[in-house]
Amino acid sequence: MDSKTGARIAVCANAIGEWLGVRDMRELSVESLQHDVGVTGGRVDLFVLFGGGVIGSVEVLAQAMERGIAHEYAVVGGRGHATYGLERAIERLRAESGDSACVPDPKTASEAEMLAAVLRMRHGVAPDFLETRSTNCGNNIEYLLDALDERETVPKSVVLCQDAAMQRRMDATWRRQVRDRPRYAGTHVINWASYRVKLVWRDDALVYKAAPEGMWDPRRYLSLLLGDVARLTDDEHGYGPRGADFIDHVDVPEDVRDAWLELRSLLPDDQRLVPISP
Repeated sequence: MDSKTGARIAVCANAIGEWLGVRDMRELSVESLQHDVGVTGGRVDLFVLFGGGVIGSVEVLAQAMERGIAHEYAVVGGRGHATYGLERAIERLRAESGDSACVPDPKTASEAEMLAAVLRMRHGVAPDFLETRSTNCGNNIEYLLDALDERETVPKSVVLCQDAAMQRRMDATWRRQVRDRPRYAGTHVINWASYRVKLVWRDDALVYKAAPEGMWDPRRYLSLLLGDVARLTDDEHGYGPRGADFIDHVDVPEDVRDAWLELRSLLPDDQRLVPISP
């Protein structure tokens, strides 16, 4: 790949990533909850971290707990197509700690259990509850709502925190599912993508300017970006009402669509688009 192509790939990926990785506030703080999104008192009822392959996302949950931005905290995630990244990170952690009893077996544990263990080891705190059955964005929300039903809790406000490549889809999934669960229709949803990254072309390679611990390798990240724009496009091939009806309607901006088309044209055939799966 020449430098011109690499630089254009980075530009397109960054435009897509910024759109997908929704953050509704300037920062994760009580002040931003009050002033940016109008949460009275600056504390939401619930902060939810969704599992995935990036172990560094646990630091966002730790930060939220330290700053006291929620009354309750949850981690959601069973085992799915993204678990392998977290598995590798947990294996390294077990080897470094020398105490496998502190960290669950990454081959059998849920994403929620693994992230909660890291939170406990590094910060000495624990979430209020875990959801460990879900395998994709759809039942991440479904089983979270089931857990809230069991707890007889309807939060007035909630922060959803997901891998940046899937944050916008998580928001659209919530909006679709609460149409069938009207008791949650009034919940104020705030998005906070678990990371923001920028790709650059440097020394004949695509690299991150900075990235959280366990971040996807750039090749995988590009596939995630391409895959989610396809899912969010409301046509017969996507996840919206005109397609599979897994998510609420999403308008893909023209500049994001253009970046998606260009990125597809610049990448090798075998990397243009991962198979669309839940």
